[in-house]
Amino acid sequence: MFICVRHGDNQRFLANTDCPVLLLLPYVRRKAGVPPGAVIDLCDPQGTPKLLFQPKALSERASKFFPVPGTYYVCRVEFGAPGTQQEHVYQAFVPLLKAPSPELTEALRQHCEHQHRVRLRTPRVLENRRMPNAETAPAAAQAPAVDAPSRCPSEQGKVAGHTGSAGAAEEDGAQRKAGSSGRAKQEPGRKERHR
Repeated sequence: MFICVRHGDNQRFLANTDCPVLLLLPYVRRKAGVPPGAVIDLCDPQGTPKLLFQPKALSERASKFFPVPGTYYVCRVEFGAPGTQQEHVYQAFVPLLKAPSPELTEALRQHCEHQHRVRLRTPRVLENRRMPNAETAPAAAQAPAVDAPSRCPSEQGKVAGHTGSAGAAEEDGAQRKAGSSGRAKQEPGRKERHR
């Protein structure tokens, strides 16, 4: 699948998105003549950046970000001042076009403003979330851990070959099966076999 990438003075080239983002970005950089130190991204005609430069996106396939063929613009990503908390936070997208449309520039600016507002709200949201205390924590989290070394040597061999969670799941499944079939009592010996 190919996309049309525009840059400079109405220059364009085709890029194959059937590859990882990690390979697409250097290709776009080389074709658009962007210096190696600059961080770049692509945006659609509506001014929505694809955020391809973010670490989690670099390992993804480019076709995930470009589902249908279309035209995209090369943008330079600007970050906060070095040595500040904003050093690794993107602040602006600058389209690498000789005369970008005002709509495209405004849409990119609004995207950055929106992200800035989201980042300002995030610490407050995290502060308002409270960690559960012992009374509100789920029962599974409160259960004491089983101390494996206290078992006798013959039982340790059985435990090593069979995980406790799988055995408990089988036992729980047997109890549910007995309960759902309408039988009031369990078969004797069945429960002992799993212990």
